[in-house]
Amino acid sequence: MSIKKLLLFLYIMAGLIIAIFTAFMTFYIIDVPIGMKMFSKIVMSIVFTLPIIAFLSYILGNFFSKKFISIQKRLLQIADEDFTSDANQESIKEIADIHKTMDIVSLQLDKSINELKEKNSELTWMVRSFAHDFRTPLTIIAGNIEAIEDGLISKKELPTVLQKVKLETSYMNELLSDVLSFIHSLKSVVKKERIELKKMIDEEIFALVEPQNRVKLVNNLQKNDALEFTKIDLKKILMNLLNNSIKFTNKGSITIFLKNNLLIVQDTGIGIKPQECEKIFQPFYTVDASKNRLKSGFGLGLAIAKNLAQKNAYSLECDTRYKDGCKIILSPITKI
Repeated sequence: MSIKKLLLFLYIMAGLIIAIFTAFMTFYIIDVPIGMKMFSKIVMSIVFTLPIIAFLSYILGNFFSKKFISIQKRLLQIADEDFTSDANQESIKEIADIHKTMDIVSLQLDKSINELKEKNSELTWMVRSFAHDFRTPLTIIAGNIEAIEDGLISKKELPTVLQKVKLETSYMNELLSDVLSFIHSLKSVVKKERIELKKMIDEEIFALVEPQNRVKLVNNLQKNDALEFTKIDLKKILMNLLNNSIKFTNKGSITIFLKNNLLIVQDTGIGIKPQECEKIFQPFYTVDASKNRLKSGFGLGLAIAKNLAQKNAYSLECDTRYKDGCKIILSPITKI
């Protein structure tokens, strides 16, 4: 049953009940006995009143029907991925609230769908990059094994070739391990707790990293500095950031500090070009142009760190204005 028919039926029934009740109460109050003549007048009054009630009910039903049709059209637009804001100005508060709620839902859906498309694009590119990186050592291993089988490798050369096969196998194992870590970071379980940063970084982070002789690790955090975060995720993020800084810092310092609730890792290394700041968080992207695969790494560390940050409602970004090295900022995501 449509809203128009429902309202028409309800208002007619309500009008009928009110008319009958009013008529009988009127005669009851004035204490006039209801005879056949008086009863027929009551019936005639109700009969003449009902068309008026029906007409008014139709107009009201038609009015509300249009309101619900506009809501239905808006929902169909959202279903067709049309997330433009609704410019409908409603005078009825409840219906205006429904339109506002649909606008909020529309914005959230638009954001979620774009994120999914971005993730899908990243995942497709990651699979292609993984296949390419995995094929290279496989080709080298297969080529060396074939050379051994064909007797092209002398006994003197055999230990060197086997060592090369071993290194390529190790490379494949590390690559697979990093890919699994990346996948795990996408579905990491969030169990936030209050973390005292200064103590954790001194005892659980700096103790595990080894910078070069001319590079100093600096903890500029205050005693009361803390974040609400999943501890294992924060440790993985900081380890990735520090290892990345160590890799590209030959002298100076790597400093961690908290400013305006932003956790910052800042180094005096070679820095990152502004146009590469977004790319460094993509899977398999490496700034190092080195042809040595074993040296340049897989480019998954910062992608893993970014995923873990997002799981904890934080963003990870590079400060393009910082010119004395690299500055990575971990900041809370502001909800809309």
